[in-house]
Amino acid sequence: MDEYMLTDLQFKYGLRKNLANLERKLELLQNKEYSKLEKEYLKEIADIKITLQD
Repeated sequence: MDEYMLTDLQFKYGLRKNLANLERKLELLQNKEYSKLEKEYLKEIADIKITLQD
C-alpha cells in the first residue's frame, strides 16, 4: 500500500495544480465566459470517463 502513497511534495503539487485550475474557472465565471467554462468542464468529464473505462 505504501507504494501508492504520494509524497508531501507530490501532494502539494497536486493541490497547487487544482488551485490554479479552480482560479482559472472562477475567472471565466466572473468574466461571464460561460461557453469557455462549459467546454472545460465537458473536456474534464470526457477525460474522466475515458480514464474510468480502463
